[in-house]
Amino acid sequence: MVTIKDIAKHAGVSIATVSRVINGNYYVSPETKEKVVKALRELNYYPNSIARSLKTYSTYTIGFLVSYISNTHYTTIAKGVEEIVNEENYSLIACSTEENKERELKYLKILLSRRVDGLIINTTGENDEFIAKMSQNIPIVFVHRRIYARDYRGDFVDFNCVQGAYDLTKHLLNLGHRKIFVINGKLSLSSGIEKFTGFVKAMSEVGIRVDDDYPYRYDGDYSVESGYQGAAHIMQMQDRPTAVVIMNNTMAMGAYRFFKNNQIKVPDEISVASFVDIENADLMYVRPCVATMNPWIVGRKAGELILDRIKGINNNREVIYESQVIPGDSVKPLTAW
Repeated sequence: MVTIKDIAKHAGVSIATVSRVINGNYYVSPETKEKVVKALRELNYYPNSIARSLKTYSTYTIGFLVSYISNTHYTTIAKGVEEIVNEENYSLIACSTEENKERELKYLKILLSRRVDGLIINTTGENDEFIAKMSQNIPIVFVHRRIYARDYRGDFVDFNCVQGAYDLTKHLLNLGHRKIFVINGKLSLSSGIEKFTGFVKAMSEVGIRVDDDYPYRYDGDYSVESGYQGAAHIMQMQDRPTAVVIMNNTMAMGAYRFFKNNQIKVPDEISVASFVDIENADLMYVRPCVATMNPWIVGRKAGELILDRIKGINNNREVIYESQVIPGDSVKPLTAW
C-alpha cells in the first residue's frame, strides 16, 4: 500500500510538504506542488481527501477516450457529446486508444494531469482496475463497454447488443442460411460477449449449437485488419459458409475490402451482415445489411450524464437503446435449405 512517505520519496520532497499539498492549509510553491501532484498520480494514490484538495477549480474540459476517433461512429458520438457539453462551456479532449492497453493508460494519465472535469470512456478492457480507482474521484461515463471491476462508479450508455446480434442473425436464418460464419470482436469485452450471446441464441433456436468446436468462427479485435483476415479465413475453408455476421463496422470494412480485392461477389458468393453503419457505405459496390443505431443520440445522452456527474448526481445509471436491422443488398435468400 502506498504511503505519504512513498509519495515524498518519489517527489523528492519532505513528508511535511506532501501533507501541506494534500491538506492545502499552507503555502507551497507551484513548482513543488506540481512535483507532489505528479507523484500522487504516478503512484495511483487517490483517496477522497486528496481528490478534493487537488480539485480546487474547474478546467471546463472533458476527456473523450475511445478506440478509434477516426471511426465515423465515434466521431458522431463525439458530435453528440459536444452539442450538450458546449451548452455549459465545456470542451472535449479526444484521444484514440487504438485498442492498445499501454496507449490507453498513457492517455488516462495525461487527462488526469490536465485535470479534466470528467471522462467519457470506451475502454480497451485492459485497465479496468486503474479506471475503477479513478472513478472514485472523477466523474466517468462508459460508452458501449462496461468494465469488469468491483466498486467502480460510472454511468453506462449503449444499445442492446444481445438483441441486435440476435436480430441480425435471425434475419439471415429467415432467409434460409444455416452455415453462418461469425467474425467476433474481443470476447474479453462486454460488447463482444453480448453480441456473441445474441448470435448463439439465434442459432440455438434452429437447433445449431455454437460451442468451442463450431467451425464457422473467427475471433477478431475490432480492427480493419482482423476483418480482412476473418474474410480470408472464410475463403480458405473447404466447407464454406453461405453467410457471415461481422460484429462491428471496422471489421466489416476489412472483410468487404478482402472480398473486393479477391473478386468475391457479395451477395452472390457470400451474404454479409454487420453491426452499425459502415463508413462511406454510399460509395460501396453493395448496400450493406446492418444492425443500425443512432450514435448521435448515444453521444448526447453521454454528454447529459457526464454533466450530471460533474454536478454531483452520482447514481450508477444505465441507458440502453434498441437497434434495427436494415436489410440492404449484401444478403440474399437461399433457394433451398
